[in-house]
Amino acid sequence: MKGKDVKINPSRDSLKAVCYPLDIQRVLQNLLINAGYLTATDGMVEVGVSRNNGFLQVSVTDKGAGIPEEIQNYLFKDTLTTKKDGNGLGLLSCKGIIEENHQGKLWFETKPGKGTTLHFTLSTQ
Repeated sequence: MKGKDVKINPSRDSLKAVCYPLDIQRVLQNLLINAGYLTATDGMVEVGVSRNNGFLQVSVTDKGAGIPEEIQNYLFKDTLTTKKDGNGLGLLSCKGIIEENHQGKLWFETKPGKGTTLHFTLSTQ
């Protein structure tokens, strides 16, 4: 993420969650790499952590162009990539780690021309 800043928006709540730390490290690494790739040089990637209905919610926001509508339905299903050196397995594996291994949820919100936020939840119990 050379040339980009990362802003972490901490929560005042307890941030304890039930998880396999190396799995979550892999998910965060992938989401941050993707966000950095999509954010302009000298741009900022934001990471937020909060409590949401008994879950810990982590959000990674880029300031890119947003996800085109025509590929949104394929985002977590296929080996879709927009990187010349990518293989399209990053988000697919993140979804498996969060939803299958941790019984959480992974989803995105996107705004054309403004960027995308990927959110995931982890159980706190």
